[in-house]
Amino acid sequence: MKSLTKAEEQVMQILWQLKHGFLKDIMDLMPEPKPHSNTIATILKILIEKGFVNFEVQGRNNLYKPAVSKAEYGKKSINQLVKGYFEGSAANLLSHFVNENKLSQQDLEALLEQIKNAKNNNQ
Repeated sequence: MKSLTKAEEQVMQILWQLKHGFLKDIMDLMPEPKPHSNTIATILKILIEKGFVNFEVQGRNNLYKPAVSKAEYGKKSINQLVKGYFEGSAANLLSHFVNENKLSQQDLEALLEQIKNAKNNNQ
């Protein structure tokens, strides 16, 4: 699976939210300042070529649908992040969040419980 540019990811976030939509629907949800509709149409064309979006013709318009789920892309992105910035170690990623005070004591306890449950289920 290829990576997305920021603009492509922005369009995908809207499509994931909509589940499916026409160009006008996507344009309506774009933040200000809104890009020109031709720009979004070009991004959609690229997303189709990359395999992220499917479409079906309805009358004179295309109905766009995500071909890749948000969860699937998120998993790939996290794996790339861990590999590229945390030496392939999820523990290093979590240590970063702990050191930056991004995880509360409650978050850490919930994670520990999740790890224990996963370990018990794998035995």
